[in-house]
Amino acid sequence: MQPFHTALGAFPIACFSLTLLTDLAYIGSLNLLWLHFSEWLLLAGLVFGVLAALVRLADLIFWQRRPPWLAVVGGVIVMLLATLNSFIHTADGWTAVMPYGLTVSAITVLAMIATGWFASTEVRHV
Repeated sequence: MQPFHTALGAFPIACFSLTLLTDLAYIGSLNLLWLHFSEWLLLAGLVFGVLAALVRLADLIFWQRRPPWLAVVGGVIVMLLATLNSFIHTADGWTAVMPYGLTVSAITVLAMIATGWFASTEVRHV
Protein backbone atom coordinates (compact mmCIF):
# COMPACT_ATOMS: atom_id res chain seq x y z
CA MET A 1 0.00 0.00 0.00
CA GLN A 2 2.98 2.31 0.43
CA PRO A 3 3.25 3.01 -3.33
CA PHE A 4 -0.42 4.00 -3.43
CA HIS A 5 0.01 6.43 -0.56
CA THR A 6 3.09 7.90 -2.21
CA ALA A 7 1.29 8.32 -5.53
CA LEU A 8 -1.82 9.83 -3.97
CA GLY A 9 0.22 12.03 -1.63
CA ALA A 10 1.96 13.68 -4.55
CA PHE A 11 -1.27 15.31 -5.75
CA PRO A 12 -1.94 17.44 -2.66
CA ILE A 13 1.69 18.53 -2.59
CA ALA A 14 1.48 19.69 -6.20
CA CYS A 15 -1.96 21.26 -5.81
CA PHE A 16 -1.20 23.18 -2.61
CA SER A 17 2.15 24.39 -3.98
CA LEU A 18 0.53 25.53 -7.20
CA THR A 19 -2.14 27.34 -5.18
CA LEU A 20 0.57 29.62 -3.82
CA LEU A 21 1.79 30.29 -7.36
CA THR A 22 -1.70 30.99 -8.72
CA ASP A 23 -2.33 33.35 -5.80
CA LEU A 24 0.82 35.24 -6.74
CA ALA A 25 -0.27 35.26 -10.38
CA TYR A 26 -3.64 36.70 -9.34
CA ILE A 27 -2.00 39.46 -7.33
CA GLY A 28 0.20 40.32 -10.31
CA SER A 29 -2.54 40.33 -12.93
CA LEU A 30 -5.89 40.70 -11.11
CA ASN A 31 -7.32 38.19 -13.57
CA LEU A 32 -10.07 36.18 -11.86
CA LEU A 33 -9.00 33.09 -13.78
CA TRP A 34 -6.07 32.68 -11.38
CA LEU A 35 -8.39 32.90 -8.38
CA HIS A 36 -10.57 30.16 -9.85
CA PHE A 37 -7.47 28.04 -10.51
CA SER A 38 -6.58 28.43 -6.82
CA GLU A 39 -10.07 27.31 -5.78
CA TRP A 40 -9.95 24.22 -7.99
CA LEU A 41 -6.41 23.34 -6.94
CA LEU A 42 -7.42 23.51 -3.29
CA LEU A 43 -10.42 21.25 -3.93
CA ALA A 44 -8.35 18.70 -5.85
CA GLY A 45 -5.64 18.74 -3.20
CA LEU A 46 -8.16 18.17 -0.43
CA VAL A 47 -9.84 15.28 -2.26
CA PHE A 48 -6.55 13.52 -2.97
CA GLY A 49 -5.32 14.31 0.54
CA VAL A 50 -8.32 12.52 2.04
CA LEU A 51 -7.75 9.56 -0.30
CA ALA A 52 -4.07 9.41 0.71
CA ALA A 53 -5.07 9.52 4.39
CA LEU A 54 -7.51 6.63 3.87
CA VAL A 55 -4.80 4.57 2.17
CA ARG A 56 -2.41 5.39 5.02
CA LEU A 57 -5.07 4.28 7.52
CA ALA A 58 -5.57 1.00 5.64
CA ASP A 59 -1.80 0.53 5.65
CA LEU A 60 -1.80 0.95 9.43
CA ILE A 61 -4.74 -1.40 10.00
CA PHE A 62 -3.90 -4.23 7.61
CA TRP A 63 -0.10 -4.18 7.32
CA GLN A 64 0.77 -2.77 10.75
CA ARG A 65 3.06 -0.05 9.34
CA ARG A 66 3.16 3.06 11.48
CA PRO A 67 4.36 6.34 10.01
CA PRO A 68 6.25 8.75 12.29
CA TRP A 69 3.80 10.61 14.52
CA LEU A 70 5.19 14.01 13.61
CA ALA A 71 4.46 13.25 9.96
CA VAL A 72 0.89 12.29 10.81
CA VAL A 73 0.36 15.43 12.88
CA GLY A 74 1.96 17.50 10.12
CA GLY A 75 -0.34 15.93 7.53
CA VAL A 76 -3.39 16.75 9.62
CA ILE A 77 -2.18 20.34 10.06
CA VAL A 78 -1.60 20.67 6.30
CA MET A 79 -5.10 19.39 5.55
CA LEU A 80 -6.64 21.74 8.13
CA LEU A 81 -4.72 24.70 6.71
CA ALA A 82 -5.80 23.77 3.18
CA THR A 83 -9.43 23.49 4.32
CA LEU A 84 -9.21 26.92 5.95
CA ASN A 85 -7.58 28.26 2.78
CA SER A 86 -10.40 26.81 0.69
CA PHE A 87 -12.95 28.68 2.80
CA ILE A 88 -10.91 31.88 2.54
CA HIS A 89 -10.76 31.54 -1.25
CA THR A 90 -14.56 31.46 -1.48
CA ALA A 91 -14.63 35.22 -0.90
CA ASP A 92 -14.97 37.48 -3.89
CA GLY A 93 -11.98 38.76 -5.84
CA TRP A 94 -9.16 40.57 -4.07
CA THR A 95 -10.39 39.70 -0.57
CA ALA A 96 -10.11 35.98 -1.37
CA VAL A 97 -6.36 36.27 -1.84
CA MET A 98 -5.12 39.35 0.00
CA PRO A 99 -3.96 39.19 2.68
CA TYR A 100 -5.24 35.97 4.28
CA GLY A 101 -5.45 33.67 1.25
CA LEU A 102 -1.85 34.28 0.24
CA THR A 103 -0.66 34.02 3.84
CA VAL A 104 -2.41 30.71 4.47
CA SER A 105 -1.16 29.37 1.12
CA ALA A 106 2.42 30.20 2.12
CA ILE A 107 1.99 28.69 5.60
CA THR A 108 0.53 25.53 4.03
CA VAL A 109 3.56 25.14 1.77
CA LEU A 110 5.91 25.64 4.73
CA ALA A 111 3.93 23.05 6.74
CA MET A 112 4.23 20.61 3.81
CA ILE A 113 7.99 21.08 3.74
CA ALA A 114 8.22 20.41 7.47
CA THR A 115 5.93 17.39 7.17
CA GLY A 116 8.01 15.99 4.33
CA TRP A 117 11.08 16.29 6.46
CA PHE A 118 9.35 14.49 9.34
CA ALA A 119 8.08 11.79 6.96
CA SER A 120 11.55 11.17 5.57
CA THR A 121 12.36 9.15 8.68
CA GLU A 122 11.95 5.42 8.36
CA VAL A 123 8.46 3.88 8.64
CA ARG A 124 8.28 1.75 11.77
CA HIS A 125 6.54 -1.62 12.09
CA VAL A 126 4.34 -2.36 15.10
